[in-house]
Amino acid sequence: MTPVKIDLANVRVGEEISSIDRVVDGYKTYQVLKVAIELGLFEWLDEHGPSPREEIGNALSINGMFTRSFFQTLDELGYLSGEGDYFGNTESATRLLVRKSPAYQGDWILNASRVNGQWDRLQDTLTETAPKNTGFYDGPSPEFLRALAERSLRGEVQEVTKILTGWERFSSAKKLLDLGGGHGLYAIAACQKNPGLHAVIFDKPHVVGLTREFIQHYGMEDRISVMAGDIVTDDPGSGYDIVMISHLLYKFRADLPPIFSKVASSMKPSGLFVSNHWFCGPVCGEGSSGISELDRSIHSYGHPLCHPEQFASAMFANGLVVTKKTTVPSNFGISHVHIAEKVPEGNSLVLHPDESSGCMSCR
Repeated sequence: MTPVKIDLANVRVGEEISSIDRVVDGYKTYQVLKVAIELGLFEWLDEHGPSPREEIGNALSINGMFTRSFFQTLDELGYLSGEGDYFGNTESATRLLVRKSPAYQGDWILNASRVNGQWDRLQDTLTETAPKNTGFYDGPSPEFLRALAERSLRGEVQEVTKILTGWERFSSAKKLLDLGGGHGLYAIAACQKNPGLHAVIFDKPHVVGLTREFIQHYGMEDRISVMAGDIVTDDPGSGYDIVMISHLLYKFRADLPPIFSKVASSMKPSGLFVSNHWFCGPVCGEGSSGISELDRSIHSYGHPLCHPEQFASAMFANGLVVTKKTTVPSNFGISHVHIAEKVPEGNSLVLHPDESSGCMSCR
């Protein structure tokens, strides 16, 4: 090795290092919150109330040398409230970090560093020439699906439910199909708003077990059932007043016409179809941060859907006429909702396609 002649006394690391420090400190802060959840700290405090630092540490087997700084960090984050040597949960912690809360986000937090998850293996994710297809019988774990459920409760389920209930025939609807429904929260919320509505949640065989857990948790066993199958090859039934698909079609972007045909076949005439997915803007990444764009790409099999005019045309070609397009908030930015109705047999309509759009890289 050739010696390098550098005057170390004159090496300067400027203020620009502060941005790197913030990144590293953010990682450390995440680890503190993650470990607090894993240790059951917030659950213990919810059960026992504000308690002495030493008592909490002993109960959770935390080395006393670290409890003061560990709890101080959580206090600074706004999740513990300290008074003297006593610590308790803040209102935010009780609402977001205690599992019995309907707004619990702990699984979503833990999912960010899940072993072999997309962020854990980011280098592999970035260098793969095509998104990894795990096959029909692999795919989302129960932990990941719980995380998705928590994410969807940040406003997406609520806004999609508003769209459904705003349909003029919603109160008279009797049957709903949620294709690829996973956790089932969209169907559960819809049934809560219409006491006469029954739903079927269709998903992979290894997913529907968790779906049943969510249905039971919300006391909907008598009105919501599950059906295991493959959206490409299996028949989800017919006679549905409403069919929904949320964030499922990214990996089927080349097979949209046959899927829309299956959707139309399952619906009653003049039934409602609601599609909820991310789409590119005219330029990918426009209007959102880089980290949000990357997160969205990772969770949409490498890329959101493109060309919304072709998306609507594929619906129309299979008897589904888009009557409204709107957006709803999601954890990864704006999600686009297409609302369509099934054309009754014998009716003919002329399609007026939207002006071409979609990201430049996909044209």
